[in-house]
Parts: sequence; C-alpha cells; structure tokens
Amino acid sequence: MSAVSNQLQDDWRFVFAKTGRAKVGLEQQPPSASVLRQTLLSAVRRKPQVMVKITSFSSSAKQLGAHLDYISRNGDNEVFDHQGVGFSSIGDRVGLSTQEAMHAYGRAIASVVPKQNGEGARRARGRPRKRVSMNLMLSMPAGTDTGAFELAVRDFLNDQFQAHDRLFTFHDDRDHYHAHVVIGLQGTDGRWLNPRKHDLLAWRERFASSLERHGIPAEALPAYSRGKGKDGYRRDLHELSRRGTREGPSPSPSYEAETEARAIRRRAEAWTRIADHYAAHQDHEAANAIRDYVADHYDYQPEPGARQAPGQGPTPKPPTKRRNHVRDQGRER
Repeated sequence: MSAVSNQLQDDWRFVFAKTGRAKVGLEQQPPSASVLRQTLLSAVRRKPQVMVKITSFSSSAKQLGAHLDYISRNGDNEVFDHQGVGFSSIGDRVGLSTQEAMHAYGRAIASVVPKQNGEGARRARGRPRKRVSMNLMLSMPAGTDTGAFELAVRDFLNDQFQAHDRLFTFHDDRDHYHAHVVIGLQGTDGRWLNPRKHDLLAWRERFASSLERHGIPAEALPAYSRGKGKDGYRRDLHELSRRGTREGPSPSPSYEAETEARAIRRRAEAWTRIADHYAAHQDHEAANAIRDYVADHYDYQPEPGARQAPGQGPTPKPPTKRRNHVRDQGRER
C-alpha cells in the first residue's frame, strides 16, 4: 500500500487533531503510508497518555510570587531555573535565601521589558499585556520512572521554550509524579507567547516525543479520539475554589452534552473508516488493532455495509460510565 487516499489522510488528521493551524509543530503535509500506519498503531496500542495542562496565568509579580511559594512549598521543595540550576545553590552564591532568589527571578519574569536600543536588547511588541507568565503542569500515570521523567521534562522545556524564561519543580504528593512549570510569556526577542488549543496539542506531541527518547512509552492522542468527554465543569474554577482564592460559580458552567456526544461519535466513525481501509488492503493486523480499540473505547457498532454520514449513529456512553467500561475491559483482558 504505497499511496495514501484522501479519505485516509482526512481521517488521520481528524483523529489526531492535526488541523495545520499551529504556528509550529503540526505537519502541514501528510506523512507517508508507512509513517501514517505506524502513528495509528502506536496510538491504539494503549501507550500511557501524556498530560500538558495550563493551570493558570499570573498577571503581576505578586501573583507570580504566590504561585512560586505554592509550587516550592514555601522554599522547601527545590525549584530550578531555565538552566536547570536549583535556587538553593543560586541563593547561596548571591547571599540570598532560596525563596529570595526564587522571587527575584520571578520579578524579572514579571517585568515587561520596554523597547530599547542596543544590540541584544529585547523589544516589547504589540499592545500591553495583562498576563506575564503561564503556569503548566506536566504529568504521566503512576509508575513512570521518575528519573527519566525529569530528564524528559528538562529536554522538552529547553526545546519548546528556549526563548522564554522559565522555572520548574517536581512533586510527588499525588499518586503520579508530576512537574510544575512557570513560563515567562515575553520572549527574549520581545515577542509574546499567546497559547491556543492547537499549541497545547503540539506541546503534548513534543512532550510525548521527549518521553519516548528517554525510554518512557507515551502517546498524545486527543480526548475525543480516546472516547473520553469532558466532566461537565470548569476544572480551573473548581481548583481556585478549592484553594479559597476565588469562589467558583454555582452551579458550575455547563457544556453541550449533545455536541460533545456528536464529536465523540464522529471520531469513532473516522476510526472505523480507517480500519475498513486497512481491511480492504488486506492489512488485517492494523484493521483488527483499530477495531479492538474502537470496541474498547466507544459504544459504536456500524451496521454491516452501511456508510454513515458524520454526526449520525449511536450515542456513546456518558463520560463516567465510559471510563469504567474501559477499565473493566482492561481487567478482563
């Protein structure tokens, strides 16, 4: 199978959310047939899914300082700068406490650099910004090798955010080891980082690649393409309410359940068309692997011989039941 059909290309882009709108990271041209097959089989063979999540933004040095106190546990947890040097050693070198050195770095991140003359000076571009830093959380499921995870995080940050000030730390207070990262939104060239949904998709893919380079199996498939929906509330507002920093609305903002169900169903249809394509070309390994994946992750059974239009067909299970269904399937296997 040397040629890649237009339908297969479209379905591949759809399940991987490769819209081509990202500034960097997402391919503009379709891959070869062999690479396309490899990415599909890698996705359905149940590798652990990476998480790259924007938890909040800071709009001032004071807000950023409070966040640094939180992720550092008031200086008890080691935090590293963009070069990977701990602030405990930085503080010793300049005669400051760990927290003082960390807060000085935070104030530098929060300081918008105005237009300057001179070689190497950063140039502020665009309108004044209300946000000065972005706070990320990176994680993998429980049982991930922590040493390899730390190396993967460092490599990912160096590759993706090379032009931005950043600091990071690691937490083991949950069942899964995870990293907290602060990224300065103004780059060294004066340009501003303005993340969008497609940027997060690209970051997840790059983080998964970094983990794979360090021997950690990882995949970055979008939630709908895993048969998962939203939980029906704003996690950011829930977390702020839990911390007592802002009262979340009651009831929480809702979402369009029917729209979500239709989106999930369309991914199941796309996966099924991909499986049918490989079956038609006598590639039963790929076809069966994808069909097993659909059976485990979706309540979707196309009628024999029927070609359903996008948006038609059975409705998938609600998110909670679906997650239990997948877990039970794993136990039976």
